[in-house]
Amino acid sequence: MTPLVSVIFLLIIFFLVAGTVRAPSFWDIDHPQSSSEAPVEAMAVTIYIDQEGRRAVAGREVKNRFQLRYLLDENRQNGEPPSVEIHADGRVDAHEVVKLMEEIRAAKVEQVELITEDRKS
Repeated sequence: MTPLVSVIFLLIIFFLVAGTVRAPSFWDIDHPQSSSEAPVEAMAVTIYIDQEGRRAVAGREVKNRFQLRYLLDENRQNGEPPSVEIHADGRVDAHEVVKLMEEIRAAKVEQVELITEDRKS
């Protein structure tokens, strides 16, 4: 009986370690293609929006505009609104991205960048 318990214990440890190697699929963002090659500077806040319209800010999923506003206000520096970069999935409905940008604008954020990937010629 003892060897069986040891084997099961080792299997549990193996699956716990192997299960945390890959990030959740929520962060698998397929950026839209662009012909622009302009360099992007790092922004203060990163917002992710996946193909189903789910949003995340600073590793936390955001359920509504009030949570988004709170997280943007939390990142103010000296009273100034933070700069924001949006990582939107290329398959997300454009209306979702526009709605997100309107909510960001309502928080008085002026510097927003939409991250894209270079189009391979």
